[in-house]
Amino acid sequence: MENPLTRGIYVVIASWVLGWITAKSIYVSGLGADWVFPLVGTSWFFLAFFCFNGENWIVQGLKPARQFFLLLILIGGLTYVLTHTDVGWIPAWWFPFNLVGAGTGTLAYLTRGMRQPEKSVTQMSLLFLVAGAVIWASMGLGFWDADAEGVAAFWNMGAIGAGNEWLVFFMVGTSLNFALPVLFHNWPFTHIPMPWGGILACCFYLALDVVVTMVLLAGVGSLYSQEQLLTYAYMGVNWSLVIPLVFGVGLSQPYLWRGQRTPGNWEDVDEAVPNAA
Repeated sequence: MENPLTRGIYVVIASWVLGWITAKSIYVSGLGADWVFPLVGTSWFFLAFFCFNGENWIVQGLKPARQFFLLLILIGGLTYVLTHTDVGWIPAWWFPFNLVGAGTGTLAYLTRGMRQPEKSVTQMSLLFLVAGAVIWASMGLGFWDADAEGVAAFWNMGAIGAGNEWLVFFMVGTSLNFALPVLFHNWPFTHIPMPWGGILACCFYLALDVVVTMVLLAGVGSLYSQEQLLTYAYMGVNWSLVIPLVFGVGLSQPYLWRGQRTPGNWEDVDEAVPNAA
């Protein structure tokens, strides 16, 4: 399909159908709602490691159809195995930071020149460190309960506080952190060379997440219930990815950061500039 709008509509419809089938399968199989986040969080980790951050390194060079089915088998199998161990599942607390790092190009810049899968390992490690630092700060602010039982015995890190402030922050971040940088071409941060421009952009969008979270929490009770808030806050994650990646909005017009040579690529910025002569 050449028309991006038509292609996007078909992809969205197919995704919704597959999503409905997947959700029904979780309940029909007897797993229930308690398995939704473990399955989603773990599969998303492997999807990021192999595809989103990993650039399909493990199936590179194969035809697209083979890549799809092999990755489906690989990610499905690894998710099944890991969720049946003492690890339980991989919480997705790193995900909003991955989105802002990818949307601003900061992760790509910091790991430029590295090969796969070393690049993906480094990026995922950095995301876990950032998520850990934010969770540590949240403990001091009372938004994370360090004494609560974790999602599994393996994860000795506490859990979200009773007020669900951290969960709303997580959902807002997944709804904003990729689409906004891409749609606005990272303006005005592109005028600042990397890495400081990217780091400043990341800090801005994370601060925006906090502000939006506070505004949404202020409406609980008067405008909507907390259950409704959690539903509304998470609805944007789908469109945050679909609008740029499926419909191409924000990605169809290339742009450059200050000091960048090739749009969307940081691999050539360290090359020596040839003499004018």
